[in-house]
Amino acid sequence: MQKIMSHFAHKNFRSAYLAVLVALVVAVLVAALSSCDGKQHDERKTTPAYDINMTYDDETHAISAKQEVLFLPPRNMTENYVLFRLYANGMCADNDAIDISSVKINRQSAEYEICGKDNTLLKIFCAPSHELLGVAFEYEVRLPNSPSRLGYGDECASLCFFYPSLAVYDDGWRQDEFSNVGDPFLSECADFYVSLTMDASLKAAVSGKTETVSVFEKDGKSYKTLEVCAENIRDLGLVVGDFSSLTTTVRMPSENVSVSYFYLSDPAPNDTLIRVAQSIERFSDAFGEFPYPAFCVAECPLDGAGGMEYGAFATLSPASLDVYLDAATHETAHQWWYSAVGNDQLNNAWLDEGLSEFCTYYFYKLNGAPSRFLSAMSNISASYGDFASVMRPVGFDASMARPLSAYSSNGEYVAVAYQKGALLFENILSVVGEKKFLAAMKNYYSSNKFSFATAESLASAFKTQGFDIAPLLNGWIHNKDK
Repeated sequence: MQKIMSHFAHKNFRSAYLAVLVALVVAVLVAALSSCDGKQHDERKTTPAYDINMTYDDETHAISAKQEVLFLPPRNMTENYVLFRLYANGMCADNDAIDISSVKINRQSAEYEICGKDNTLLKIFCAPSHELLGVAFEYEVRLPNSPSRLGYGDECASLCFFYPSLAVYDDGWRQDEFSNVGDPFLSECADFYVSLTMDASLKAAVSGKTETVSVFEKDGKSYKTLEVCAENIRDLGLVVGDFSSLTTTVRMPSENVSVSYFYLSDPAPNDTLIRVAQSIERFSDAFGEFPYPAFCVAECPLDGAGGMEYGAFATLSPASLDVYLDAATHETAHQWWYSAVGNDQLNNAWLDEGLSEFCTYYFYKLNGAPSRFLSAMSNISASYGDFASVMRPVGFDASMARPLSAYSSNGEYVAVAYQKGALLFENILSVVGEKKFLAAMKNYYSSNKFSFATAESLASAFKTQGFDIAPLLNGWIHNKDK
C-alpha cells in the first residue's frame, strides 16, 4: 500500500485527489481492524477532499461546476442525512444564486432538500453511515453584480464561497443561521483539487498552488485551464480579473513560502507585497511557521470591509487605501488565527478577529517599532471607548461570547469582536510578560493547528507558562457593560 501511495503522491494534482481516496479507504480498513479487539479506536483520516471541475463565463458571470466531496462521517452520526452549506445563496439578494441539477451519493442519485434561512442549508438524505461517502454535485452559480465575497464588478469577480461546503458536525450537523453581520462561515480543514477554465485573457488569484496551466481554442475563442491544489484549508479563495501581479519567496526553516500579489489600482504594489512578506516572517518567528507552502493576496473591491481572509488566500479592498498595509497584515495574521487555528466564529468571533487585530499592530513591535504598537493600541482603546459611550444610552452589549445575530450592527460587531478583542490580548500580554506570552501563543498554535480552538484552549496554552488566565478571559468575554 505504501508503494501505491508513493506512486500517487508523485503524480499530478488530480492523482493527489486519488491519493486522498486511497488514504480514506485505508483509514476505514484500519478502523475496522482496530475495532476487532472490542475497543473503539478511531484512527481514521477525517480531512474531507473536494474535487471541483469548474468553468467561469465572464460574459454571463456564471459558474458551471461538477464537484465531488469525499469524507468519512463521524462515528456518532445518527441523522438520516448529510448536510452542506450553500453560502452562495446567503450572499445573493434573492437567495437563489445556486441551481443544483444533480446530487449523488456513492454514484447513486440522492433525494435532497434546500432549506434554512436564506436557503443556505442542503440536506442530502441517506441512511446513517460511518463509512466512506462520496457526494457528487452538478450545479450552476449566478454571481450578483456586487462588490462582495461572491459577486462581480468592472475589473474583477470574486468567486469565493460559490461551492456547496460540508457542514461541521458537533454532536449533530451545525445548522447555524446565515448572518449579514460578520463572517458567518464555519468549516473543517479540507483538501481542494480544482480545475478552473476561463477566458484566456483573465488572471486567477486562488488559494494554494497552480500546478499547471493549459491554453486551448474553442469556437474561435481562447480559453485556459488552471489545475490548482490547496490542502488543509478551511475554504477556497478565488478571484478572477484583469490583474497585474508580483511574486516573492519568504524563506522558512522547513519549507519556503511562495507569495503572490494580484493588484488592480494599488499605487504602491511592491510595498504591499513587502508588507505581506514581512508579516509572514514576523508571525512565523513569533507564533510558529507559516502553515502553507503558498499564499496569495488579491486586490478586490469589498463593500464595507478592508479585506477578507480565506485558506492560504486573502483579498484587500481598495476602499481601505489609507490603512491598506495594516489590512494586509490583518489578513495575513488570519492564516494563523482562522485558517490554521480555527474557532467558532459564529459565536466567538473575538477569538480570531480580536487576535488578528491585535497582531496587526503587534507586528510593529515585532518589526522593531514598539512605539507604533503602543500608539495604535491607544487609538483602539479610545475608539472603542467613544463607541461604547455613544451607544450605551440607547443600549450597548459589550459581551464577546455571543452569536453574530446578537450584534445590533456591523459597527457594534467591529467594536466588540475586533477592538475589544484586540485590547483583551494586549491586557494578557501586559499581565504575563512578552516572553511567556509568546511561548504560550506558540503552544496555542501548535496544539490547535488545523483543528478548532476555544477560550479554554487559549487558557490551557497559558497554563503551560504558569498563568491561569481563565478568570481574566471570563471577565472580558462575558462583561456586558465595558
